[in-house]
Amino acid sequence: MNQKQEIQEAKLQQTTKKNRIDSVDALRGFALLGIIIANIPYEYNTPVTGELDSLMTFLYHFLVDKKFITIFSILFGFGFYIQMQRAAKRSVNFNKYFIVRMLLLFGVGYAHSLLLWNGDIIRAYALGGIFLLILRKVSVKKLVVLAVLLNVVLTGAIYIGLTALGWASRNFDFELAREIPVATSFLRYLKLNFMFDPWTNFLRDMPLTLVFAFGNMLIGFILAKIDFFKHPEKHAKLTTWFITLGLTFGLAASFIFYKISVGDLELDYSLIWVPFVLVTGMILQSLFYISAFLKLYQYKSFRKVLQFFNPVGRTALSNYILQSFLYVFVFYHCFNLFNLFGKLTNFQSWMIAIGFYVFQTLITHFYLQRFNQGPIEYIWKKYSYKMALPQKERYENESIQDSSICLKHEGN
Repeated sequence: MNQKQEIQEAKLQQTTKKNRIDSVDALRGFALLGIIIANIPYEYNTPVTGELDSLMTFLYHFLVDKKFITIFSILFGFGFYIQMQRAAKRSVNFNKYFIVRMLLLFGVGYAHSLLLWNGDIIRAYALGGIFLLILRKVSVKKLVVLAVLLNVVLTGAIYIGLTALGWASRNFDFELAREIPVATSFLRYLKLNFMFDPWTNFLRDMPLTLVFAFGNMLIGFILAKIDFFKHPEKHAKLTTWFITLGLTFGLAASFIFYKISVGDLELDYSLIWVPFVLVTGMILQSLFYISAFLKLYQYKSFRKVLQFFNPVGRTALSNYILQSFLYVFVFYHCFNLFNLFGKLTNFQSWMIAIGFYVFQTLITHFYLQRFNQGPIEYIWKKYSYKMALPQKERYENESIQDSSICLKHEGN
């Protein structure tokens, strides 16, 4: 590396630190804790036994399931807005840069899905990012209307179609899908991952995910436009509304969601309105989590505690991939090591999830003492610049910050 490149890299590191919003990093790290808990139950297939397991099942559906993917999607929309603003200030060809960035992200997601986790959500975010690019100049009012149409109306309608109307026809042996966690060779695991990849079965598996994720990205973009994340203290009234509605309507909807998930309530034509209530409640509960977190972060005493989540949040993409590796390494049979799939109770699974997160936090803390960003983030950003910008422009504008990346698909 020549002297000019070293100087530019040093400037990049300084700008990256300066431009980060600590509260958003912490929020993203907190969401990753929720995501690892949300996904860990899919690594066991033991029946729920005892009061403790029943309690953990209730807490999972009531407080965790689907709420944190919503937070990540919202943060992705926020990150897109930040990138757009910084690129505009530096006269960067943002369209080309961002399209290349999303194509590379799609490639990361595709590799992640085939090699580790076929419930990957990264590709949905990459495609959603392209749509955000198209809509970035639309007014806030119109974006709010579009977000409601996507998140509530269209998501609810697709859910009804996939369940009550039977759109989700299965053209494969479901028992074969159950082989994924217990496949005894990695080659067999790769073959099954491709066979049941949501994008391989696009029409059946992806419309609901894409519509809901993109609607949430729009919410994040809107909140970024009004500086909700950067200056939450200026939006006390909106924060109060989010917290109030999340604690009332949101939790009520989550209780209904719990009843449906455990089989106590079955949707029929008389309850065709319920999916619209559920998706509205999920969004409001997620906004409650976001608002409460940002509000607490404004107080020094709480901020000291919540900063625990910062390291993982600063390296979210790398830690997302690491979570998937830990899942497969510890639970699945393809490496023939621990093979814990089907051997744990709900409570034990939660404890392992939290243990995973503590492990991630420790290694990330030490990693960030030497480096400024995660390894996957670094490679992704580096090649985005190389492929999208001329060399001179790349040197002058390497301070564009990739603020937030939305990552894991819960429940897949």
